[in-house]
Parts: sequence; C-alpha cells; structure tokens
Amino acid sequence: MNLLHAILLGLVQGLTEFLPVSSTAHLTLAEHIMFRGRPMPLAFDVLLHVGTLLALFVYFRRELLQLAMGCVGRDAEGRKLALWLVVAMIPTGIFGLATRGVKEAAKDHLWVYGIGLLCTAGLLFLANRLSRERNNLLSEDRAGRGIGDLRASDALAIGTIQGIGGGFGLSRSGSTIAMGVFQGLRLPASARFSFLLGMPTIAAAATLELRGLLKPLLRHQPLPPELAFPAGSAAPGLLCVAGVLTAAVSGYLAIGLLDRFTRKPRLNGFAVYCLGMGAVMLVLGVTGVLGHP
Repeated sequence: MNLLHAILLGLVQGLTEFLPVSSTAHLTLAEHIMFRGRPMPLAFDVLLHVGTLLALFVYFRRELLQLAMGCVGRDAEGRKLALWLVVAMIPTGIFGLATRGVKEAAKDHLWVYGIGLLCTAGLLFLANRLSRERNNLLSEDRAGRGIGDLRASDALAIGTIQGIGGGFGLSRSGSTIAMGVFQGLRLPASARFSFLLGMPTIAAAATLELRGLLKPLLRHQPLPPELAFPAGSAAPGLLCVAGVLTAAVSGYLAIGLLDRFTRKPRLNGFAVYCLGMGAVMLVLGVTGVLGHP
C-alpha cells in the first residue's frame, strides 16, 4: 500500500460516505481494483471512519451544541432531537447486527452492490419527484414537516432502512434521506436528520471494527495479515495521516454539496450516477471480471 492508495481511499470514503452513492460499494470496488479483492488494513479502515466523523463534527458543530444542551435539559428542541436519534439507532443496531454476516459475505460478489446501487437510484428518483411535487403545493402544511416535527415513526422507519440497507450497496445517506421524505418530511429536514444520524452510526461501525483490532493488541500478539499493512507498504503513520486528512476534507465538502442540493430537490444527478455505476458493478460481478460471479 502506497501514499497514492491512501489518498484515493480517503477520497472515496469522504465523498461517498455522505453523497448518496454508497461508500461500501465504492470502497469494495476500489479494493478489488487496487488490492485484487484483499481488504484494506483494518486500522486504516477505522481511521477513515474517524476522518468522516471529524467532518460531521465540524460541519454540524452548532447542532452538536444544541444536542448537548438538550441532554442536560437546557434546550427542549435539542433534547427531542437527541431522543429521536437514539430511537433511530435501535432498529439500526438490531438489523445491522442481524445482517452483518451476510453483508461480509457480499464483499466477494460485486453484483450485490450493483443491485444495491440500482435500488438507491430508484429511491432517489422517487424522493426527488415527491419533494418537487410538494414544493409546488400552495399549502405549507402539505409541503412536508420540518426537523422539529419529527415523530417516533419517522425515526424508526429511517433507522430500519439504515440497518437493513447499509453494507449491501444501498446508500446509507440516500436511503435514509429518501425514507424521511416518504414519511412526510421536507427534503432539507430529512437530509439534516440523516447527517446527524450519521454520527452515532459511523462511530458504532468504527467501534465494531476496532474490536477486531484491539483483541490481538491487548493480548500482545502480532496482527494477523488481514488486519495489518502488507509488507512493502509505505510508513503506516504517513498512510494513516494522509487517509484521515483526505477523508475529513473531502467529507466536509461532500456534506456541503449535498446540503445545497437538498435545499431544492436536485437528487436526480446522483440517481443517474447510481444507475450507471450499479449497472457497471452488476456486469463486473456477474461476468466475474472483478469478484466472484
């Protein structure tokens, strides 16, 4: 693994974690191309998640302060929002853990990610169309609800699609944003909740991966080959710093881009991209050019 690999993987992680195009599908494709299907070192993978978390923390620093104030009883709206984030994480955790083994097995089959991206495209097209139709309504009440009007059913539905879809090529951000719109939220409100939900979700995913890394370290054992940087790699510290910084900066830019694109419904471009990339991955997987047919 060299410095260019680290930068490219950080760029893929940062952009695709927040743009509705599936980071898992793109990272898996990158691993097949760069490392012939061998996964990136686990420590590096965890740190890429840290980079995208930093991007979220910086971009949503005001909302984080509001959530913190709500948790100590000094902001009613922040307390309510924090509650809905916790509620959404319940089905995410249940379905995420229940499907974890299947999702790990899917990494050898690119066609699975192709199908996931095609489904993402369909969700984005529908959510964009519904949002445009609502924006054309004269009645503000029928145009959708804001983030302050979230309900338990919204949080449960969004958390469920996140738990089921994440890891199969179904975009986390795309599916959760679309589900919020289907539940009756305005597109900007749904996107904002999806971004905020990304904080505990990404942190939980990184923690689960970190367990596999800590076990041999705590036992003072050498890391297994699949967890460590391969022989001949550049300095691990340099690779990690480069990957984290690239993921953080590109992630911050991706959040800002999608934030602007959801203020007025402009998701069709992402849907077309998912349609094309999904078709490519489906063909590559079925034909066995990359991955196993």
